[in-house]
Amino acid sequence: MKSTLRTLSLFLLLGAGVAFAQDKSTMAQTKSMAMKERSAMMEQAKTADTQAAAAMKMAHALQGDQARALEAQIADLQKTVKALNAQLAKAPKYFDDPTADPLRP
Repeated sequence: MKSTLRTLSLFLLLGAGVAFAQDKSTMAQTKSMAMKERSAMMEQAKTADTQAAAAMKMAHALQGDQARALEAQIADLQKTVKALNAQLAKAPKYFDDPTADPLRP
């Protein structure tokens, strides 16, 4: 009976070790995928910022009230894209400390 319990506990311990190792590997893969996705989003945001800057140059060449309204919209778009770039540039903290709970004091 004792040897059965020892064997069972050994298998459980080994199973927990394997599960922990797989979880750690999964976390590394998830982090890698998230970083690639973040990098792709940053590139898209840079492209959007470049296109908005080009549109602003064209809007400056126009005249009239509609041109001023277009300039205001483009300026708002540029502000939003810059805010997005700033947010994407921040390092994600989840992967640095996954056990940290931002809601915990």
